[in-house]
Amino acid sequence: MNILVVDDDVELCTLLSRFLEKHGYTVFSAADALQALDILERHEVGLIISDYRMPHMDGIQFTGMLKADPRHRDTQVILMTGNADGNVQDKGLRKGVAMTLEKPLDFNQLLNLVRFAE
Repeated sequence: MNILVVDDDVELCTLLSRFLEKHGYTVFSAADALQALDILERHEVGLIISDYRMPHMDGIQFTGMLKADPRHRDTQVILMTGNADGNVQDKGLRKGVAMTLEKPLDFNQLLNLVRFAE
C-alpha cells in the first residue's frame, strides 16, 4: 500500500517515512496540503497520515477537499494532532477523517492503525 505523510515538520516526515518503509510500505511525503494534492495527482495512495496544523490549510480542510473528489473518496485519512481537543476529532470525523492520533506519536499504535486501514 502507498502511504502519503503530510506534515510541515520535516524531521517527523522523515522519521515516519523511514518507519513505515521498514514495515514494507511505499511512502510519499509532503510539507503541506498543496504539495500533497500535487502528489495525489501523480500517485495512487491508499492511506494519508496528515498533521492537523499546517500552512495553507489545516488537515481537516485538506480531508474535506479529498473527500469531495470522487478519486479520493475512499482514501483513508489518519489525522495527527498535538491538540487532544474533542472539537478537532468531531470536526475531523464530519469531514471524513477515519482516525485521530495524538502527538507525540506512539509508533506501535500508528502501525496498528496503518495495518487496520489496509
